[in-house]
Amino acid sequence: MDADLHCLETFVLLADCGSFSETAVGLGISQPAVSQRVAKLESVTGLRLFLRSQESLTPTREGRELLGIARHILGEHQRLGIRMARHVRESKGTVRVMLDNSFASTAMSTALSGDSSLDIEFASAGKCRPWVEALELHEVDLVVTGSFLEAGNAPSLQRVELERQRGTTIAWNRVYFDFDPARFKFLEILRSTLLVPSERLIPGYLPFLERWCSGSYGMLPPELIAYDDELAARDACLTGLGILIFPGEADLRMQIGGAGLGIVKTSEFPLPDAFSYSAYLRKEEQNPKVLATAAKIAELHRAAQVWERRLQST
Repeated sequence: MDADLHCLETFVLLADCGSFSETAVGLGISQPAVSQRVAKLESVTGLRLFLRSQESLTPTREGRELLGIARHILGEHQRLGIRMARHVRESKGTVRVMLDNSFASTAMSTALSGDSSLDIEFASAGKCRPWVEALELHEVDLVVTGSFLEAGNAPSLQRVELERQRGTTIAWNRVYFDFDPARFKFLEILRSTLLVPSERLIPGYLPFLERWCSGSYGMLPPELIAYDDELAARDACLTGLGILIFPGEADLRMQIGGAGLGIVKTSEFPLPDAFSYSAYLRKEEQNPKVLATAAKIAELHRAAQVWERRLQST
C-alpha cells in the first residue's frame, strides 16, 4: 500500500519535535497511530527513517533526505488547496477576511455579518499562518489588524488606514500594585510582570519594547506575557496578573477607562503614530468584491468612531 499525505505529515512533525507523544497531540491521533504511519512510510520507501534511543529520536541520513522531499510535497499540496479555495471564492463572489482579536475587530465582525450586501467568510487569526503571508499566498483576501509604527507595511500589500493613536498606555490593578500615577516612573514597572500584545495581535510592538527596556534601562522585566487577543490581556490586568502595556489609547480601545485601574499615558511625543488599525489587501488586487469590502470596512469603522465620540461626550 502506498504512503499517503498523512504519513508524510506525521513523519515531518515527528522529525521536527522528536517526540511521539507531541506528534500525537499535534495531529489529534494516538501514539500507536503515529508509530503505524511511520512504519508504513518506512515499509513503502524501504528506508530506515529514524535512529531511536531512550534519550532521543533523530532522523537517519536517508530520513533527512526524505524530509526535504516530504516538506516540498506537503507545501505544494497546501498551495494547491489554497489556489482551489480562492477559485471557489471568486466564482461564488465570496471575500475571505481575517480580523485580529481586538475589541474593534469584534465590533467589525458583527457589523460586516449584518450587511446583506456582502458575502464574507471569516478566517481565524489564530488558526491561519501569519497574516502578511496569508495575504500574499491568497489564503485570505483582506486583513484588518492593528500594528505598531510601520510594522504592517509590506511591498506586496496596500494599506487602508482606519485609525491612528499616539503613545503608550500603561494600566494596573491598584489592589496589587501601588504605583502613583502622578509620580510614575517607567523603571518601576520593570520589576513586575508585563502584559503585552503578541506579534499576532500588534506586530512590531513586543520587539520594540524589549529593545527599549534593554537599551534605555539595561534590563528586562522578570516576565513578559504576550496575548493574542485584547480581551484576555484586559482580563489579566483586571485580575492583577501583571501590568498592561499596549501602544496607543488602549484604555479606550480595550474598555478599561472606567474599571478603577491605575492608568498612565506615556511616550505621546516620541511616538505620535504608535498604533494604527488598518485594512490590508494585495497591491495588485482587482477583484471588485474585495475592493468593495475594503471600502465598506472603512465606512463602518468611521461610523463606529462617530458613535464612540458621541458616547464619550454625553
